[in-house]
Amino acid sequence: TLPRSQTTLEERVAASIAAFAGTGIARAKDIFFLVLEDEEGPVGMASIFPNLGEDRPFYSYRVSHIDAQAPETGLRASTDILQLVNDFHGYTEIGTLLVGERARGRGVGRFLSLSRFLFMGREKDRFGSDVMADIRGWLDADGHSPFWDHIPAKFFHTSFDEADRLSAHDFRFISHLMPKFPIYVSLLPDQVQEAIGKPHEKSAYALNMLMAEGFRYTRCVDIFDGGPSIECTLDSVRTVKALSARTATISDSDTHIAGAETLMVTSSKAKPFVAILGTGHIDGHTVVISPQMAERAGFSNGEQVLASPLKG
Repeated sequence: TLPRSQTTLEERVAASIAAFAGTGIARAKDIFFLVLEDEEGPVGMASIFPNLGEDRPFYSYRVSHIDAQAPETGLRASTDILQLVNDFHGYTEIGTLLVGERARGRGVGRFLSLSRFLFMGREKDRFGSDVMADIRGWLDADGHSPFWDHIPAKFFHTSFDEADRLSAHDFRFISHLMPKFPIYVSLLPDQVQEAIGKPHEKSAYALNMLMAEGFRYTRCVDIFDGGPSIECTLDSVRTVKALSARTATISDSDTHIAGAETLMVTSSKAKPFVAILGTGHIDGHTVVISPQMAERAGFSNGEQVLASPLKG
């Protein structure tokens, strides 16, 4: 979801600027890029992809269980099957979570990820009721995906990277080339069976964070690497449920605010979207923030903002 071509990336940025400036329900071609900055400059990015399936099919594998028995012999058999589905049609996908080396280990990756919910919670009329995420699938010690090697590669006859590149522009080749009948999981090698629904070790943190926000495993997996697909209704996301309108009060001090906790504070819908992470204090319908936070985010004393505690 992050183009390697400079030209394509510039086109995506232009599309994002137009999407943020738009009104009404977001279209499938509207891409929202959020950029994380610290005092030295950009250190990360995350994306929102609305209305999946509106312009091209969005495919997943659903893992279903079947059970059969022969009463006359007392024998029975059971297995899982993989079935190509479009179960996430109309959903909003969150993706492209990247944090640079300089910012890692500072806890800002969680803020960057959750900032997407701050925007969606502020702009509920622009998004559907359901949100999903595809978590990167498991790779072996050599960096290979067993799922890819034993299923998609047998039908696409191309590399993982090339198929991934093609899918960014048009998913239709998947329906043309992938098998139309269920794939019996018990016929696959053990390594592949174990990889189905298993996250990459570097994606386990992101998965656990989203599960803590209220997401759940859907028994759907990514068609390329078998990583788990998770979903939640927008109104059920913990950050969105905690998001509430407050009047900003700027403290006299940057260093001490009584009763302070870690807060995510974002601009009201009347202003361009900006969100900031810092310490503050929610007191009734007021949120107390430091002068530094106010200056960085462009908040003024007495303006309406939205605030949500950063959990975890």
